[in-house]
Amino acid sequence: MKNNRNRISIYLLSAFAWITLGCEDFLEEEVFTQYDPDAFLQDKSGVDALLTGAYSAMTVTGYFSRDNTFILGEFPTDMTWETGGGLNREVVPIMQFNWDPTTGFFNSQYRNFYQAIARANNVLLVINSLSDIEQESIDQIQAETRFVRSFSYYMLHTLFGPTPIIEIPAGASLDEIEAIGKETPRATEEEYRAYVEADLLFAAEKLSAEGFSSRANKGNALGLLTKFYLNNKEWQKAVDAAQQVLGLNYTLYDDYTQLFSIEGESNNEYILRFECLLGSDQINVYMPHAFPPNYRIQTNWQNFGAMFRTYTDFYETFEEEDVRRELFITEYVPIGETDPVPLDRDDDGNALDDVRSFKYTPDPNAIGQAHGNDIPYIRLSDIILARAEALNEISGPGQEAIDLINQVRNRAVASPITLGEFADTDSLRDFILAERGREFYSEGFRREDLIRHGTFIQQAIDRGIAAQPHQVLYPLPQDQIDNNPNLEQNPGY
Repeated sequence: MKNNRNRISIYLLSAFAWITLGCEDFLEEEVFTQYDPDAFLQDKSGVDALLTGAYSAMTVTGYFSRDNTFILGEFPTDMTWETGGGLNREVVPIMQFNWDPTTGFFNSQYRNFYQAIARANNVLLVINSLSDIEQESIDQIQAETRFVRSFSYYMLHTLFGPTPIIEIPAGASLDEIEAIGKETPRATEEEYRAYVEADLLFAAEKLSAEGFSSRANKGNALGLLTKFYLNNKEWQKAVDAAQQVLGLNYTLYDDYTQLFSIEGESNNEYILRFECLLGSDQINVYMPHAFPPNYRIQTNWQNFGAMFRTYTDFYETFEEEDVRRELFITEYVPIGETDPVPLDRDDDGNALDDVRSFKYTPDPNAIGQAHGNDIPYIRLSDIILARAEALNEISGPGQEAIDLINQVRNRAVASPITLGEFADTDSLRDFILAERGREFYSEGFRREDLIRHGTFIQQAIDRGIAAQPHQVLYPLPQDQIDNNPNLEQNPGY
């Protein structure tokens, strides 16, 4: 049995190296783990080590987070753009909707999330082969693992639509595993949704509501399920899943301006977050991209030539008293100068589109580019606004939806809204989209929100970009198409 388990582990890891890296890289890659199967695939502690590896692969931090959150999630929108540095050449095609299947950002996202899926599938196959672990522990491990897998498939879906669902049968030979990786076609939309939903429902049922928000628990399983239903426009399911989250012990953090700082990390609003720790490979690299030129930074900070800028029009959607507006820099005094430099509008009132988001308040102990601010992926305010949006889609404006929105606005010290302000579903839908922008700027959700609301392509056209309807999905990476002849490209590419 031990040798069989070891063989399965090595086969799985090798197979997914083939799937995600291609033939040439496969020959150079050993396995996606630092652990020796002979030493640890004996008991729960060994399986926990494998599970830790799966968590590590799904973690969205560092430059991988920068690419997912900003380059792919905000640069093609009305919120954020970039100039300067060596990065500019790479991101101009994203901002101008001139991307193609060879664009490198797509392949790195695809590979990373399939690596997490590979590790998750490995854990599930191994745990099913052990007989000396109590059922409660098996359920816990399976639930956490299926959350990791579903999160990875969810992230792939927001970028590319449905991708291949990889299932490795127990006892498969290496040749069989390689064939699965090279021949599995894309799932249908219906198959994909059913698969991800089943994983999340299992996780939500088996996991406890207790636990840290960087580890799978009932709350973040239900939270991700809410977002999954919302983006797929399954409105009633989104309403119901959101209500389950709201029934758990989450609360809005009192001070929005400190929510994303080091001091605000230990809060009860984060439902799912990715920890960033100085000295590790899990860091937050956003702030070096946000500092303006010659900004007066601490000696232990770094300021990049690649600068992430916020459009003036977006900044001006905030009311003056809205505290969320305080996390933007609209002017500063550069080193060696005495007069402030404006970033929002020039003296003639022209938009400069150079406002800087300091949402991730600089870490005072940062080391160069590395800051320790945790990166949230699901917050309570996201679930509150998701339920409000889904309620509006089902039955139009109602008092419950208004009250939910006002929970978020009251925390921000923004003017409360009233039911009488909204005549129909469309008017409240538009307000919710704008409110999500104000609440979640610099968190990477703008592209998916605009797509769900049907405005992503038109907004780009309004900015003078020749965007096409098929660009609501990114293309599957050409490397993956080349490696799998049955992998059909998204229409239009």
